[in-house]
Amino acid sequence: MRLVPLYKMTLAYDGTAYQGWQVQPERDTIQQRVQAALTRMAKSSVDVVAAGRTDSGVHAFGQVAHFQLVREILPEGILRGLNTMLPEDIRVRTVAEAKPEFHARYSARSKTYRYRLECAPVPLPFTSRFTLHYPYELDREALTRGACAFAGEHAFDAFRASSCNAKTTTRTVLASRWLDDGSELIYEVTATGFLQHMIRNMVGTLLEIGRGKRAVESIPHLLERGDRTEAGPTAAAKGLTLIEVHYA
Repeated sequence: MRLVPLYKMTLAYDGTAYQGWQVQPERDTIQQRVQAALTRMAKSSVDVVAAGRTDSGVHAFGQVAHFQLVREILPEGILRGLNTMLPEDIRVRTVAEAKPEFHARYSARSKTYRYRLECAPVPLPFTSRFTLHYPYELDREALTRGACAFAGEHAFDAFRASSCNAKTTTRTVLASRWLDDGSELIYEVTATGFLQHMIRNMVGTLLEIGRGKRAVESIPHLLERGDRTEAGPTAAAKGLTLIEVHYA
């Protein structure tokens, strides 16, 4: 007898209108929307597990999730059906059968995020939902040195939200760099995992370095001290996008 398969999906979404990924009582979330559509399709309750929770207002290009159905449906049928039922700001990019041992969260080796800054004096309306307007002069060399200071394994207590309840704060940053894309400046970071608001707090601190408000050497000090009050402000959620989840 054939077992009901495990499905893996890749999603893209504009997080502007949603209270993050995670289901919350009386809140509109990405997970709630996707689960409701799958439940309607399968005619039974469906749980969707994502690689990670994105916060309110944060976007995704490559969020990964898994789910099982009580009856088998071809992946292409699930793909078409979901994109018919979901709102236009949530799209399912791919659906495929996964190996039984696959887990969207626990099988992930690392994740890549990008934070986009619009540096033009006047921001374009076409990208304003996905970028932070930041028309200030920035020291690009200092930004690069600051980004490099995050690489490696560190305790990121100074860069997590006060509401973060992670059991451990040690994460390994595999890549941390700035990309120049015309009027946009993009911070790209890949790590084995992230704490709540970690990237947005890193960006807020890096921008203070870029404007000469703090020294590059403050980052090793912050990592060692672990005091959130000494780090920079939390950058706005709308500039952050989950780009890719990496698996073995």
